[in-house]
Amino acid sequence: TLHPQVNAPFRALELGAGIGLASLVLGKVLERIRSMDRQCTEPVSFDTCRVPLLVDTVFATDFHPSVLANLRFNFAINFPAA
Repeated sequence: TLHPQVNAPFRALELGAGIGLASLVLGKVLERIRSMDRQCTEPVSFDTCRVPLLVDTVFATDFHPSVLANLRFNFAINFPAA
């Protein structure tokens, strides 16, 4: 987990994101950390290998409409299921 004592969703806000590089990198890091958290170390049944499903949120903001359109596109190609 992000911190062994805290098992809570992570939230971040990027102001003036531009292309959203910081948010994209953070999103990929969180995706990787959460996928590692959900892996079991032993082959066990689904019922005995439960990890709370945490939904992390990364907000990327900007002002100019064309920048926002580019930001949406960048997130859509990097996180197609989101």
